[in-house]
Amino acid sequence: MAFARSASAVLATAALYFFGTGLTPVPWLTWLAPLPILLLASRVPARSAAVAAFAAYSLGGANTWRYYAVDLELPVPLLAIPVLLFPLLLTGVVLLFRAVLLRGQALLAAVAFPAGIAAAEYLVCLATPAGANWSLAPTQSDLLPVLQVAAVTGGWGVSFLVSSLPAALAVARPRVAAAGFLVVGLAVGLGALRLATVDERSSPRITLLSARTDRDEVRVDTRAGRDLVAAYVDWLRTAPDDGTRIVVLPEKGFRADEATLPALIDPLVEAARTRGVDLVVGVTVTTGERTHNAAYHLSKRTVVYRKHHLVPGLEDALTAGTDLAFAPDGRVGIAICADLGHPEFGRAYGRAGAGLLLVPALDFTVDAWSQSRVQALRGVESGFSVARAARLGYLTLSDHTGRVVAQAATGSATPFTAVSGTLPVADGPTPYARWGDWFAWLCLVVVVVASWSSRSRKDSSEKDGEGTLTRSAG
Repeated sequence: MAFARSASAVLATAALYFFGTGLTPVPWLTWLAPLPILLLASRVPARSAAVAAFAAYSLGGANTWRYYAVDLELPVPLLAIPVLLFPLLLTGVVLLFRAVLLRGQALLAAVAFPAGIAAAEYLVCLATPAGANWSLAPTQSDLLPVLQVAAVTGGWGVSFLVSSLPAALAVARPRVAAAGFLVVGLAVGLGALRLATVDERSSPRITLLSARTDRDEVRVDTRAGRDLVAAYVDWLRTAPDDGTRIVVLPEKGFRADEATLPALIDPLVEAARTRGVDLVVGVTVTTGERTHNAAYHLSKRTVVYRKHHLVPGLEDALTAGTDLAFAPDGRVGIAICADLGHPEFGRAYGRAGAGLLLVPALDFTVDAWSQSRVQALRGVESGFSVARAARLGYLTLSDHTGRVVAQAATGSATPFTAVSGTLPVADGPTPYARWGDWFAWLCLVVVVVASWSSRSRKDSSEKDGEGTLTRSAG
């Protein structure tokens, strides 16, 4: 009977986590995922709870193993992050919840679990190249009222909310459960209010454009490269004028060096100026002994941005950039794909005054939804709209509330995939952009307090060998 109960909890949490997270999550399942394992944790010995939690989160996290190993081609040491580190951290948070609850501190346990989840995400973001891609926050990207708390707390607050309800229910105290629903209700209500007061004073029309190509960039000095340049130039010259003022092409569309770069830039500059648009093009460019993943913004003057956060394994031969880059008006910033997996990067642009970010991207088809929403979340956090053109994913226009204004999947039978829409240039940095990771640090403090509290005296269940819940009279 005990084994069947444990196995059921493991399978339930694993299934909910598998379908509630990953590349195409069902957002409401994310809210339920921890509940079965939390209900089990306080009713079995600590060792059994640890084994069950690790098994549940390992099985649930298997939804991204192939993506990390095959699509991203992560080196073996880095594969240990999703395969081992994530389940271990989550297991530790479950054990913290159990220890505090068995001391009769139901409210602290209900707070410690979501705080532990947010704190674990924050530490992973700081210590690994994964950034915040693993966070639960992007799973809620289609639930816009929930997402708005990120403008104050960062994505850590979204993860806290998602994890708070199952913890509040698992302690089996009506008042704690009511408090959990109240907190979530207030956050969602304020989020709905923010969505109803969106300011769109300056809204340029933007077109995201991607040619039908494979994963590898083409050299400018080859027949394929010259043909691709000519195709983009022809589109700029002949496409109907719909009022577009900015055109964004994907990441790594071309490969060039100092000698061949003019064969790419010069005709694109001429075509863009003739059409009256600013153009962003992604190119892998070698200058001297360094090769950068770069984005060239072609306007009144040429602005070059070099990608900061390179993908381990795939981009080991490249040199990372260090500077932010803005279009001449000073309100439109430039970034590249994986940069926006890192909240501190988005905050830097928010503090610098960016109201719109132009983002050439690559993607790997299977991650089209997840990557577009991770990067839209950065806009919610730090207060800018995102125009993101992926070569093997989604062309996505999202405003500073995370609302998707327009979207199209690349890879159609036509020579080009294009999507157009207007995006607001947001007014200024959010509280999160100004204050930084204050909420993550608060969660770390809660974890420390809960850990100290759980160790201040011996757990009664360990004294008598029982794994049952000891309830206080209060």
